[in-house]
Amino acid sequence: MKKQSYNTMLISVAGLILLLAVFPIPVLAQGKQAPAASEEGKVLYEDKCAHCHGVDGAGDGSAAENLLPRPRDFTRGLYKIRSTESAQLPTDQDIFDIISNGMPGSSMPAWGEILTENEQWQLVAHIKTFYDGFEDASPRLIDVSDKVPYSEESVTKGKEFYTNLGCVDCHGVVGRGDGTSAPDLTDEWGFRTWPANLWEQWNYRGGSTTEDIFKRFIGGIAGSPMPSFISSFRLGLTDEESARMNELELKMDGEGLSEAEEEEYAGLEEKLFMFEDIMLNVEEGVELTPEEQTKLDTALKPIFEKSWHLANYVKSLGPEERPQAAVGDKVLRSQYREGTLPGMNDEAWNEIKEASYFPLVGQIVIDPRQFNPSIDSVMAKSFYNDSEIAFLFAWDDRTKTLPQADDETGETVEDALAIQFPVKISEGPTDPKPYFIYGDRRPVYLWSWKVAEPSTVTEMNAKGINTATVQSDQSPIQAEGVYKDGQYQLWVKRSLITEDKRNDVQFAPGVFIPIAFSAWDGANGDVNTKRAISTWYTFVLDPVPSNKRFVYPPLIALISVGLLFGLKSSVRRRQDT
Repeated sequence: MKKQSYNTMLISVAGLILLLAVFPIPVLAQGKQAPAASEEGKVLYEDKCAHCHGVDGAGDGSAAENLLPRPRDFTRGLYKIRSTESAQLPTDQDIFDIISNGMPGSSMPAWGEILTENEQWQLVAHIKTFYDGFEDASPRLIDVSDKVPYSEESVTKGKEFYTNLGCVDCHGVVGRGDGTSAPDLTDEWGFRTWPANLWEQWNYRGGSTTEDIFKRFIGGIAGSPMPSFISSFRLGLTDEESARMNELELKMDGEGLSEAEEEEYAGLEEKLFMFEDIMLNVEEGVELTPEEQTKLDTALKPIFEKSWHLANYVKSLGPEERPQAAVGDKVLRSQYREGTLPGMNDEAWNEIKEASYFPLVGQIVIDPRQFNPSIDSVMAKSFYNDSEIAFLFAWDDRTKTLPQADDETGETVEDALAIQFPVKISEGPTDPKPYFIYGDRRPVYLWSWKVAEPSTVTEMNAKGINTATVQSDQSPIQAEGVYKDGQYQLWVKRSLITEDKRNDVQFAPGVFIPIAFSAWDGANGDVNTKRAISTWYTFVLDPVPSNKRFVYPPLIALISVGLLFGLKSSVRRRQDT
């Protein structure tokens, strides 16, 4: 009897294992849970969070009007960054991670650097009180177990999906957030929102690992125009069936379908409706039957595989870490080059492997201020020869904005860049420089470029942020500006020395010269003092290589050969003796 019972138990366990293998169950969220809501958490929230998110969590704090993106409205239960499936609430750990790590590229700081772990968990508990749905929530985690490894083949497939799935419409052809739909995007609350610049992985909210990117594709970004990729496919249909359905729909709108084709279309449509019902049950938390779960898993597998390829492609676009600013060994070094300096599209620029990185921030010192700058950096390379210097500047901008009236202020806005130098170079590192926002009693020298005149750089001088004036005598400066795939490039060439030594900066090898930038994005309402700016950085013209480097090696070689012959002769004389 015992033996029979033991055998029966083995059969039952084996059957259960087989059942789970054939009918996998959803992965329910696990991990550390927030404590019960407390008065301490409420006090923390009102002190640290309410200024932006509002006392009642509705995203309407006193600072909200000046922030882009707007602070999250917790009362709707729509959380952008989650490890859970589409239409699911986040896990407690998800909320904790956002509090701890912040939201790069937004005004949400990393509170993990300020608050203790216990305080952050108290905040999680209080934030959950703003939405009743958390009380009975059992969110399902996105399954990342079938990850497709990163490879060139996967990246190539992902690039194809990036185009075919319409990612280009928002994120642009190469992913800089400059798609045709980008200027018109709004979030769930009707506020303006911008697609991510996929080249800046350090600004990815929720992480920049391939798994993090994959989760954004599968779960979507709730409250934003970014949908779950599952909704981009005809769930339950193979690629061939989906293509066939497209053919039938085109024919239906044209010459019409035959009786056999109508029957075929009805069958495909019925299959779609069945999976729509399954997904509706998933979103509403209805438990699926083993048969439904198997059908769903089978239908999702190719979608998940394509999303992994797409995640690998996005991962390939740019560096994960923000480039180091142009200081120390990263300072902009203008390299000496004999002969004619390279033009805008010359391959010689590729000889400089890494451009110098100059971070920008919003100008918030003087009205009108820019609290939400859209241009966050300028990159630069430089060459010089015996008489001239050339720069190649680049900066990302989601829109090309020619001069136009701003909808709110009526002022004329346009895209522009200013490169700033002091007129007089400080003799020592401790000597004072002009004020970094357009100078003070110590004047600055400016190159002003505007998109309306892409081949013109205007020389200006300033002794304060609102005092810039155009020089009456312009030096012969060559310039060329182009806009492509969400990025501006500006090439500028000027003589090292000018006749106007009173108002122009003079360039000399081996001298560290301060440089700063101002950038205007017309689509972001930038005009006058409302702009992105940098502090002072420095660049240097590398010393001219000495011709002695060509003399010494052959001279040393000749001396060495002479010594060898002399030694050989000495040995022979000794042997003869």
